[in-house]
Amino acid sequence: MRWTKSSFSSTGATCVQVRAPRAGVIEIGDTKNPTGPTLTVPNDDWGYFLDRVARGTTDFRRLRAEFLPDGGFTLTDTAEPGSPVLVYTKAEWDAFKLGVDAGELRIGNPRGVLVS
Repeated sequence: MRWTKSSFSSTGATCVQVRAPRAGVIEIGDTKNPTGPTLTVPNDDWGYFLDRVARGTTDFRRLRAEFLPDGGFTLTDTAEPGSPVLVYTKAEWDAFKLGVDAGELRIGNPRGVLVS
């Protein structure tokens, strides 16, 4: 099972990465930390999060993005106490957002770039 990231992430650049480890869930990671912590959430929660990102709203549910002063963001799973906090840069947010706007990283048909 391979990770996919936004096609707007330049070659070699880091980004949000996703994969489906089993039916009904999505796993979210960070390409700059390939063996690091991940978040695993139901497909519906991932889809809801992507819809909010595409609309530019912050009425998140289970997955919560908190924006940092430098333009980066953190991603947490509010339904799992003590779950890891993934930290991304502004460039990673920009590439992720463009990918979301283009319809990439959706469940069932994640398009984008396979992470090697």
